[in-house]
Amino acid sequence: MISDNPSKTNSIARDMNNAEAESGSLICPVCQQPLKRKEKQFCCNNNHQYDVAKQGYVNLLLPQHKKSKQPGDSLEMVEARYRFLDAGYYKPISDKLNEFILNDYLSKSREAASYHIADAGSGEGYYTEKLQQHLNTAFDSNPPSQQQGALKRAGIIGFDISQRAVKASCRRTKSIQWVTATSSHIPIKSDSQSAVLCLFSRIVPEEFRRILKQDGLLYVASTGPEHLIELREKLYQDVKQQAYNPTSTLENEFVTLEPSLCSNIKYKIELTTSQAISDLLLMTPHYWRATESAKSIIKNLDSIEVTIDVFLTGYRPCQE
Repeated sequence: MISDNPSKTNSIARDMNNAEAESGSLICPVCQQPLKRKEKQFCCNNNHQYDVAKQGYVNLLLPQHKKSKQPGDSLEMVEARYRFLDAGYYKPISDKLNEFILNDYLSKSREAASYHIADAGSGEGYYTEKLQQHLNTAFDSNPPSQQQGALKRAGIIGFDISQRAVKASCRRTKSIQWVTATSSHIPIKSDSQSAVLCLFSRIVPEEFRRILKQDGLLYVASTGPEHLIELREKLYQDVKQQAYNPTSTLENEFVTLEPSLCSNIKYKIELTTSQAISDLLLMTPHYWRATESAKSIIKNLDSIEVTIDVFLTGYRPCQE
């Protein structure tokens, strides 16, 4: 069907063109040769072919890289996270990430041939889409020209091992190339990405280092010791206030950025509906760790105030 709204038609066409342009960073998961998109299919020179799903994503997760038939978050968890994040409860985290990446984008895009971002473990796509919108606003306010030093539009690939999550991310936008893949075997060209994001997801230092440019940035979001402390106190008798430090995992491949380029994002939110409380519980690992009786107590609450305590830490690749 042809839309009778020209602006909508142009927007859809632009989204598809942006996604197709960004997909040039993809490689074949079998032979690691570059993938090229031909209409509804990606293929490499060795004729390995991958169909584009009707939702717009491409599945590059090989069967041998799965630990289960349907790895990653369940549909119930994906939809809970989709609702919760869309309600804006974690917006300050998104805003700070956007600020850091925008500064890097503005400093590099005028000099580099391109600016590419890979969101590793992008889930249902909330942070990925918000970042793209933020960078597009900067690009649109500085339209390209024939002059040297004009901004280049940033391209983004978001990938996740959960096919359910990737399908949900396609509902957000078609202008990001969404991919089903695992961080242990990232189907992206080596030395091609200006930034890699790993937000509350699995950290694979060697793969992140491989796909990053030498001057690229890695940003990792991890939870602090007081994150959701009020929720945890209701779920467990013994609550540990210890936070995982991603630097210990990354130190052989990356060095931490200066303090001004990192942030501890800490604030409180109040959940006043059973849906929001249930969604928060369902989108965290605590849903699987807590007892049924403890979870029922949470689900029966009318409201709860919880602390958000998140570290957003930036890294550079170690110099060779």
